[in-house]
Amino acid sequence: MTGWSRTGSVTGLKPDPQPVLRPHGLISHAWRWGAGVISAGAGLVSILSYTHSMKAKFAPDSVAVSGLAAVRWVGITPALDTAKSIGDTINLAVTATDPHGNALVGVPTVWSSTDSIVAAVDSAGTVEARSAGTATIMVAVGGKIAKAQVVVRQHPAEVRIVGDSILRVPEGERAQAVAYVADARRHRILGLRARWRSADPSLAAVDSVGNATGTAVGHTIFSATHDHLVSHLGVEVYPVPASLTLVGGDGQRAPAGRQVPSPIAVQVVSRSGRPIEGVPVRFVLNEMAGVAEPQTGTSDAQGMVRVTWTLGGLPGRQSLAVSADGVANHTVVTAEAEPVGANTRITQVAEGLVGPASGQLSEAVVVRVTDSSGVALGDVPVAWLADDGGSIVSTQSRTDSLGEARARWTLGPKSGAQRAYVQVGSPRAVPRFVVAASALAGRAATLSLAGNVKREGSVSQVLKPAVELLVLDRARNPVPGVPVTLLPAHGSVDDSIPVTDSTGRVLVSWTLGRTAGLHRMSARVEGIDRPLEISARVRPAAPANLAFVEPKPGTANRAVQSLDADLTDAYGNPVADQPVVFSTRFGSVSPARVMTDAKGRAHTRWTPGTKTGERSLVAAVKGTEARATFILKAPEPAAPAKEPVAAQKTAPAKKQVVKKAPR
Repeated sequence: MTGWSRTGSVTGLKPDPQPVLRPHGLISHAWRWGAGVISAGAGLVSILSYTHSMKAKFAPDSVAVSGLAAVRWVGITPALDTAKSIGDTINLAVTATDPHGNALVGVPTVWSSTDSIVAAVDSAGTVEARSAGTATIMVAVGGKIAKAQVVVRQHPAEVRIVGDSILRVPEGERAQAVAYVADARRHRILGLRARWRSADPSLAAVDSVGNATGTAVGHTIFSATHDHLVSHLGVEVYPVPASLTLVGGDGQRAPAGRQVPSPIAVQVVSRSGRPIEGVPVRFVLNEMAGVAEPQTGTSDAQGMVRVTWTLGGLPGRQSLAVSADGVANHTVVTAEAEPVGANTRITQVAEGLVGPASGQLSEAVVVRVTDSSGVALGDVPVAWLADDGGSIVSTQSRTDSLGEARARWTLGPKSGAQRAYVQVGSPRAVPRFVVAASALAGRAATLSLAGNVKREGSVSQVLKPAVELLVLDRARNPVPGVPVTLLPAHGSVDDSIPVTDSTGRVLVSWTLGRTAGLHRMSARVEGIDRPLEISARVRPAAPANLAFVEPKPGTANRAVQSLDADLTDAYGNPVADQPVVFSTRFGSVSPARVMTDAKGRAHTRWTPGTKTGERSLVAAVKGTEARATFILKAPEPAAPAKEPVAAQKTAPAKKQVVKKAPR
């Protein structure tokens, strides 16, 4: 029995070689001719057998062919063949003979495959290649079995590219190029891989397994190769919106409810910064943030979109969100709606702030900003400025939801009233607001005399002007309410522990002592280590006493008397630099007018004349009651001279002789 196959070449079968006659003689050629006739007969028998089997299969009243026990030999042609593509078919022919060598016709056959995944066979002996591998095809005829081996081995015929003819890759992003090696029937050959390469990696790069990256906008070609097989894939790198660039209009300021001076301008660009045309752009405003015109725009050839923005009526920061199709992140434009002076009210929350000079206030300075109807204005910019040498630092640059702003104020070094200024919004629209605080002086650090007055006075009198003391802190601020302890070494004071007034001063009423000269007094303040020493130059009082100095004994009979007169006040203090006038009726005096020296003494010379009896010299200080009279009495007669007594002679003293002791 012989199988059949369709006409035409069978894909996967090797072409028959051209017959070549070899020199084996006539018998050899005759044998070959006979074998050919037998093969042709076997083919005819196979056809008839197949026809008979088909008839028996479809004719229910047919009778099976007898003689199965007479089958002696079964063979398959070809016994070995190879398929080069999945889907190729191979037609196998079977021949069965009886014991006499005669071909049997119409004998039933049963075909099977040991691996139908690799190759499947139908009832007519047609084998179909399904996957790479080897399968054994068997046919059973009358208890006899014949085998043929079929090898499925795909041969590369082309490199096939999967997908469209053009690979479109977004700029800066990745894509996958897919290709495989196929056989003649376009089935993938497992285990073989196409390798990729780019004609222009500066536009689009690809690795060997097809991972593509769009580098720059443009067109290029990818090639997929395997050995000598090549396929080409067109590649287009196209720009995509990657970001929105804010070109202008951000951070503007305008009065609340007014249009900002410049339009808002944004540009749609790709990853490489190329402008993209025709991209829809939307402008979205929060509630109470005003109006944008237009709300939607399309980018022009330069990728630009422009819009005007009218701010909302509430002061503070306002924002405009800009988004574009294909751009993941939106862009935010901000503007400052400035408060209007006519509709803005500023108040200081806490009055009567008090703190130490050069020190920080214990509590923060708080101001509240509202509109004219009392509604709190939040998110309004507030700036602070301290005067009088202080400093102030805001804890927040804008008002909170209650319209309040706070700052920490360090007062200046001077005590007394100090000021700080609050600027809400623009100074062109809202005048600055003044906050006040009182700076208290610190602890007493220095005690000094106020002024540079020369302190001089008279004994037993109150020193004028009064002594003025000044108590200051380290910053040279006057310290009020400080007790000052006074310790006079001379004289007395009305109050020994006076207290400084609001200007840090003490006026001391110092009654000087009775002794002329330098008087001293010390002043002390608790907390100051060194006391203050105060001195005053004390003059004697008005001339009150004038007295002649008793002349030396034995000078009364001299023709010229040298006399001194001492001038003192009522307390016995010498009075200097006072003119003393000497006058007499007896003789002459020179000088008649003499200024007292530092010891209150006036010196003159009096020539009393020759008149006997008492003579007087008067000294006086004009304008005062100081007056003195010197009386010169007449000299007493001289006593008679006594006779001299002769002196007795005395014997000279004997000289004592001292005897020396023998050696």
